[in-house]
Amino acid sequence: MHIEGTGRFVFYAQWPVAVLLPVFFFVGRGNVGAEVGWLGFFGIVYGVIVVAVLLVPPALTLFDREVRRERATRLWYDIASAVLWLGFLIGGMTVPDAGDSGSLDTVFMAWFGISAETSAALFALAAGVIGLAYLAAFITAIMGIARSRRAASPA
Repeated sequence: MHIEGTGRFVFYAQWPVAVLLPVFFFVGRGNVGAEVGWLGFFGIVYGVIVVAVLLVPPALTLFDREVRRERATRLWYDIASAVLWLGFLIGGMTVPDAGDSGSLDTVFMAWFGISAETSAALFALAAGVIGLAYLAAFITAIMGIARSRRAASPA
């Protein structure tokens, strides 16, 4: 678990991304072609919870002495974060939403003309990727903490 050049970007980007991705997921997708319905309304409440959850791995990286000193995250954490971010973007563009008049178009439905069922299947896949990538980011952040503590302790 070493630190690469991408780590500096992730170290600084992980904080605003943890706020911007839920905003895009719940409301911002309306700016790129999706129709926003009840999910956008309830996203005001759920978005705050999602932001708090997404800030846990970045906060954990601050307990890694090497990461804090270098101001760059470790390679495997970078990979997990990138997959998480990509999953959120794809999830936001495929999430099914509905309004008072029924089902609304997702970004992928508007851009590519796919069916609602295909969009829902892509969202289910993206949701699985989001869950696994979050777990990977959480675990790699904890592994980094353990590694930095082990390296700092006297033999």
